[in-house]
Amino acid sequence: MSELIQVSANEIKFLVKRSVEGLGFPPGDQLSAGIKAAAAFQLGLANSRLLDKALDALNSLISAPVLLSSSNQELQFDAQGQSALVQVELALGLTLAKAVPQLRIKRVAAAVFAVPCLMNWLAQPLSRPAAQQCYALYFAHHTGAQRCVLISADGQLLGLYQPSQRLVAADELLLCMGQADIDGLLITDGADLLGWRERCLDQGIHLDAALVSRLKRMMQASFVPETEASRAGAGPG
Repeated sequence: MSELIQVSANEIKFLVKRSVEGLGFPPGDQLSAGIKAAAAFQLGLANSRLLDKALDALNSLISAPVLLSSSNQELQFDAQGQSALVQVELALGLTLAKAVPQLRIKRVAAAVFAVPCLMNWLAQPLSRPAAQQCYALYFAHHTGAQRCVLISADGQLLGLYQPSQRLVAADELLLCMGQADIDGLLITDGADLLGWRERCLDQGIHLDAALVSRLKRMMQASFVPETEASRAGAGPG
């Protein structure tokens, strides 16, 4: 059995943010990656193995998902193998801005990390009345099973479901607007998901020790080597 280390959500946020910085991603991607990782763990939607997979897929040479097709009913993007820890908000933002009923992102790793991003987007005032509906986000669970998170128009979690039918591939994300009734089994309702977050605030989050070590190694690349110039610029202000 892997050794576990108890950390806080803020520690996960910091470790992931600095690790993504060390890989050469811009500040916006660094911050969003940290926030998404911490929130997904707090909601019980991620584990150490999934975060490992998400880190493996990060590629700073990829700048954004590629738009494959666009219509009034659906947008399709190719994330080019990139992890949902970064850049996925570019596709989500366009979809919400246009109030397109459906979004599909292909070749995206660890798609569940898009959930906190969608929650944050929906919590903001939206300009289009058509967008004031529930959203269902489908993805493949780290076990390979299908999962769906239902989110209200104001960004609140309504439940985690196991869909009756397979709707996404292992590396896909599907977002459907206005789908309040999910064809599938309710696994955890919104209250229990939020309760999990409250427990994490009290008791912390347990990560594999090997993952924590990996994050600490990755973040070392974000530190500026000590030189006479860096020492001269150190200090308050």
